[in-house]
Amino acid sequence: MPLLYGVARILMLKIFKNGIIKLYPGDCLNFMPSMPDKSVNAVITDPPYGIDFKYSAHDDSPNDYEALMKSVIRQTERINKGMTFFWQAMNNADKWHCWFPPGYRIFAACKGFVQYRPTPIQYSFDPVIFWGNFNGEPSVYKKDFHVQSKAPFGFKREKIEHPCPRPLEQVAYIINISTNPNDIVFDPFMGSGTTAIACLQLGRRFVGCEIDPQYFSVAENRIKSALSRPSLFDGTIQLEESNQLDLAI
Repeated sequence: MPLLYGVARILMLKIFKNGIIKLYPGDCLNFMPSMPDKSVNAVITDPPYGIDFKYSAHDDSPNDYEALMKSVIRQTERINKGMTFFWQAMNNADKWHCWFPPGYRIFAACKGFVQYRPTPIQYSFDPVIFWGNFNGEPSVYKKDFHVQSKAPFGFKREKIEHPCPRPLEQVAYIINISTNPNDIVFDPFMGSGTTAIACLQLGRRFVGCEIDPQYFSVAENRIKSALSRPSLFDGTIQLEESNQLDLAI
């Protein structure tokens, strides 16, 4: 049976004959309660870090961060039946055991370019906290680290209007090792839509939320641009908006 989401506005992009993308412009904590139990196959997200970063639509206060993480994880644990990946800031490492479920592990998202300046030690990877149920086939090639192969500069690099977009190849690697084709990936902090683009490339379905209207617009435009390259896709592309859309599992 299809699953029904009643939300204020969802932009739906039909991509594959059996695929779908849904973007919700708003707070994920308002959207997730409408999602059925165990309705997605993975949660992969790069949330705010609680480090007082100056966002235009979110207060990144360290004082409120624990409550935010616990509220989000309570919902993602309910809706997710697979693996969960949360990017984090290393300076919160002493608090992770308070926020994340017992038994979590750390995926090393290694940087392809490190700022070469005198420091006691070069911080060359971003920690991604992960846990959950692995549903794929065991493999000797699936590792708990990935080294970005492209430096974050250069005239051929995609220009993204977002202060901290994640490398597409790194997000794609995590999706590839933790999900199967046609699985549904949920990103409650969608940002510039990198997770959605990676899902398009790998044949996964995607549901995402973004509270900042500017970043939501960036994600929407990036997805439309990706969809304009027909070699990536199989099937007719349709754009529509609706208050209630079915998401078939």
